[in-house]
Amino acid sequence: MQFFKTKIRRRLIGLIAIAATGCQSVAPITPAPMLPISAAPSGTACQKADAMWYDKILPSRYAQLPPLTSPGMVDLLKLMTGSFSERALTSHGDELELGRHKLIHAFGAEARMHLVVSPKATQGYTGIFQSGTQCAIARFSLASKPDTDTSIPGLALKIFIDGDRPSVNLLLMHSIDAQVGHNYFAQEFSNILPPAVAFPKRLLASGFERGAVLFGAKDTNPGRLTLEHLAGTLPNGEGIATPSVPYQLIFKPTAYSRALMADATAADDFRVKLAALSVGQAIYNIYTLMEGDPAGNAKFLGQLVLATPIVSSRYGDETLYFQHNMARN
Repeated sequence: MQFFKTKIRRRLIGLIAIAATGCQSVAPITPAPMLPISAAPSGTACQKADAMWYDKILPSRYAQLPPLTSPGMVDLLKLMTGSFSERALTSHGDELELGRHKLIHAFGAEARMHLVVSPKATQGYTGIFQSGTQCAIARFSLASKPDTDTSIPGLALKIFIDGDRPSVNLLLMHSIDAQVGHNYFAQEFSNILPPAVAFPKRLLASGFERGAVLFGAKDTNPGRLTLEHLAGTLPNGEGIATPSVPYQLIFKPTAYSRALMADATAADDFRVKLAALSVGQAIYNIYTLMEGDPAGNAKFLGQLVLATPIVSSRYGDETLYFQHNMARN
């Protein structure tokens, strides 16, 4: 009976993975006391990224990584409620609201990133899709403790904006369903996901759809996160009056990143594996698609490049927040 409950719970976790991302191979330091949650700092985009990286993430690096865990049944029931899911769409800022905790993607790793748009990109998209950014922080995570044969990876990207403008965020996965194997880079990531296959996951989708309805989303499908907020602003804070927006982003792992974890098993801690990635390496090639276009029409946009070593921190696991984005009616 316990085995059956565990299998059902892991199946349920896959759906909710889109809501909300041993010892390290780098030298550990003693975690600093957590700083109080405060409003996002003003300044340039890179000054904001510096403040988060140097004042919050690095001081709270783990001396020893906590074990990966999965949410309990009470957590899963909470995630089914529309009011809980709605907060992921309406809450602003870079830090979780007081009293709110990560029920999934609870453990991960962070790094500074450069989003480099190719000068050969001809799609004509605006905002971040035109400029790229040197001032972003990514969080790599698993939705839950990996199963013997499967895992559910996800990626969140926080792009900082000059002045008093809030950051813009991007959340990506391969699928709501678990992937076979434990290579974090085995599959492409996207903001547009296929429908869940398993019945328990389809059942839980109704909770996220209710949250989207409460939010007033144009499209209440929780597997479709929109990109208007990224096309509507530049890193210097300049707004775009008439943004040009792709429908879908596709993050394809580079051969370098895919090879890093080709032999990974359930016994390997993905955070330790990620820490072995080299600074300066492109880890994803980025492509765009318009709605209705076949996958073969994907056009190259640029690359996501690692700017610092990947580290795991208490701040990243307990406080760092990425807002989900859906267009409102």
